[in-house]
Parts: sequence; C-alpha cells; structure tokens
Amino acid sequence: MGKGGQVPQRASDFQSELCSPGPVAAKLGRAAPPAARDPLLAAVPREVYMDAASNVPSASYYKDLNDKVADILERQRTGAKTAPPIELSHVVAADGALVYPNRYLWMVWVYSAVAIYLICQAPSPAVVLLGVPAMYLCYDVYSGVTHVNLDDQRNLAGLKSYILFQGCLEFQWHHAIPVDITKKSFVACCADLNIIVAVSVVINCVALRYTTGTAATLTGLKLFGAYFGQYCHRSAHTPKSKRPRVAQYLMDKGFMCPQNKHLGHHKPPHDANFCLVGYCDGIINGMLKHCGTNDWVWFGFWLAFSFGDVYVVNKVLTVAAPSVFAA
Repeated sequence: MGKGGQVPQRASDFQSELCSPGPVAAKLGRAAPPAARDPLLAAVPREVYMDAASNVPSASYYKDLNDKVADILERQRTGAKTAPPIELSHVVAADGALVYPNRYLWMVWVYSAVAIYLICQAPSPAVVLLGVPAMYLCYDVYSGVTHVNLDDQRNLAGLKSYILFQGCLEFQWHHAIPVDITKKSFVACCADLNIIVAVSVVINCVALRYTTGTAATLTGLKLFGAYFGQYCHRSAHTPKSKRPRVAQYLMDKGFMCPQNKHLGHHKPPHDANFCLVGYCDGIINGMLKHCGTNDWVWFGFWLAFSFGDVYVVNKVLTVAAPSVFAA
C-alpha cells in the first residue's frame, strides 16, 4: 500500500541496513560497535524515535513483543528463509526505534470518564439512541481513513512522521506480528490509542468547544467508538475457541468484522478492507479506487475527518430528525 516518494523501495536496499549487526545486536542485549546511520533513513527524522530506548516497558507483554521484533530483525539480517519480507518499518526498528512502547493504562479510564460525561450532555435519551448508529458508521469510516494513513510507509518519513510515526510503526509491524494485539489486555489495546484519543478530545472539546448538547454527545460516542474498534480488531485476531461469546455473537450478526474478512487485509499488498468494524469497507475501498493512494491526499482526508466528522454528523442528524436534534 502506498509505496513511493522518498522512501526506498527495493528489498536489497533495506537489507543494507539490516546487515549491520549493531542495532539488532543492541536490541538482543549484546554489545555492538557503533555504526553510522544508513543513508536510506535520511528522510526519516530520527528525533521522532531517538529517545525511545529510555521508555523501558513495564509489562511483560511489551517486553515479549519487542523481543519478537528483535528476533525477526535478526532473522532478516542473517537471511533466514523464515524471515518476512523487509519493509522500511523494519529498517527503522533496526536503527533503534521501539516498536511497542509502554502505555499508561490509567488514561483509558480517564478518557472513558470524559466520554461518559460528554454523552450525558445529550438533550434527550433519543439523541443518544440515534447517535449510536450514526457514530458507529462514522467511526468505522474514520478508522478506515486512519488505517490507510498508518499502513503507508511514506508516513514514516518527512513532515507527516512527526504526527503519525509511532502509529505507522506499530500498524506496519502488525503485518509481521499479527497476533500482537492479542498478547495484550483489552485495556492495553485501548491505551494504544491514548494519543489519537487525546487529539480527538482537544479538537472537539477544546478547539471546537463541543462540551454541551448533541455535539458533545456525538464526541463522547466517537471516543467509545475508538475503543469498540479496538475490540473488533482484537477479536478478529483472537482464535474462535478463545473469543468472548459477545464478540462471536456480534460477528455472527454482522455488527463486527468477521475474522476471515479482516485477515484478508493481512495478505499482501494489504490494500483493501481497512475499517476496524468492517461495515464501511466498501466506502474506503471505493475511495482508494477513485481517489488513488497519494499519501498527502489521504492525510488530508484524515485531517478533515478528525476536525469535521462530528460537525457533519450533527448537521445530518439535525436535518434528518429536526424534532430530536434541533434542540
């Protein structure tokens, strides 16, 4: 998905970075001589990850996942047949970027409290009841737009990397370690969204001042929509024998993306079925077909949805049901 720009393309180019034992050996806890940074990474600002080594994981699952990263890098460095194809995200990790940093779990509960408060600002219960399906669909589209951006290796470099780098790094490594999301608790999966949820709160509650009325309610539903998206994503990678009954029921009834559909996204070239809930994949697939894969165009879509989705949904609902949403 979305290869081009200043990002190197050939696997042989990527191999030059990984053939240096320094970064990989350091990740594996072995001493290594200092090595010059590979010129292939010139477009990737090192300051977006240079301090990651100081972020020591405090939970065993973070350590286990980062050890898995180190193992994959080592197999790529030695040319093992079991190693996955080399991507830019792997080269960046070999240069010292921490793929799975520690996250503050308590922030999930804080954001959940904020979401509940915002939902409680609804003018009437009907606003909540009608707002749920509206934001269910809206967030699914938003998750697809976000996913397209995070899967694009071009966003690991240049100006956009200052906003998207860590999310891109984790999403792109998710293709190499698809079970990573199942190795963490659901709360830890939600904590992966701490920054993007914070951005949503700042945009909607601070910049746009959606703190009362219907707009506030829709904002709160959007925040919970993000966590529901993580639940859908985690469930899609959980074996059926271990999947919660409620998740299986929602999959069977079409409210969550079926496992086989989502796993189709994990087959190269990873260019379809980006929505986490899965209901709006047709919309995103159509946008990719007709709008192309220009990274700046999709970054623009992401900004537009981040700033305008609640506003647009509020306006649409007001027109569709003025007796409920006009207040």
